[in-house]
Amino acid sequence: MNFFNKKSFFHILLGNFNLCFFVSLVILSLLPNPEIFMHKYPAQKWFLYLVIPAINGMLTTLISLGLNRYFAKKNYTRKYYTQDTHSLIQVSFLAGFSSLYLSFSNLGTLLISLSIIYIAFLNVRDFAGRITALLEPDKKASAEDLSEFANFFISLIITFTVVNLSINMLHTSFSTSQAFNFASGIKGIFDALYFSIITMTTVGYGHIIPSTVIARIAVSFECLTSYIMLGIMIGIIGRGINFGKNN
Repeated sequence: MNFFNKKSFFHILLGNFNLCFFVSLVILSLLPNPEIFMHKYPAQKWFLYLVIPAINGMLTTLISLGLNRYFAKKNYTRKYYTQDTHSLIQVSFLAGFSSLYLSFSNLGTLLISLSIIYIAFLNVRDFAGRITALLEPDKKASAEDLSEFANFFISLIITFTVVNLSINMLHTSFSTSQAFNFASGIKGIFDALYFSIITMTTVGYGHIIPSTVIARIAVSFECLTSYIMLGIMIGIIGRGINFGKNN
C-alpha cells in the first residue's frame, strides 16, 4: 500500500482539515507565544517558521489520531473518521503546520483563508443535500447525523474565524484602521475565534465589534448563516433522535 493515496487524501482533506485546524489553534493557545522568541532571537527565523510549526503539526497529528481512534471505535460516523491513518496524518500535520502562518504574513493569511473557505464551501454543498433528506416528513436524525452536525458547525466557526482575521489583517496592512479590535499575533487568532463563537451562538457580548463596512458585511453574513443553520439543525433534532444502527 502506498503511503500517499491521492483519492483518499483529498477525501479526508475535505472532511477533516477544518476540524484539525481547530485542534491546532487550541494547541497554539497552550504553547509559549512564539513572538517572545522572535523578539529575543530575531536572527533565528528558521526556528519560528519551521520548528515551531512542525511541533504544532506533530501535536495536532497525535490528537487527531486519538480522536479518530476514539470516534471510529464508537462508530459515531462513517464520514469524518477513517481507517486510512496515513492520509489523516498528512492532513492533520498540514493543518497544524499551517495554522501558525495565519498571523505571520498577509500572503499566509490570504492562502489559508482561501483554502478554508473553499473547503467549507464544498462541505456546505454536501451538507445541504444531507439536510434536505432529513427534512422529509417523519425523518429522524441518527447519532451519525449529530456528529456530522457538530463537525459542520465547527467547520463554519473556523471558516468565519479565518475570514474575520483575514479582513482585520488586510485592513491593517493597507490602511490605518482595524476592521476588528483584535489583539495582535496569536492572541488575535483567539480573539477572532472567540468572536465567531459568541456571534454564531447568538450571544454577542459586544466587547469585540466590527468597525468597517467590509467587516460589518462579513459579520452580517456570518449571523444570517449561523442563524439559519442553527434553526434547521435544532428543528431536525427536535423531531427526535434515532440511535439505532443505520442500514
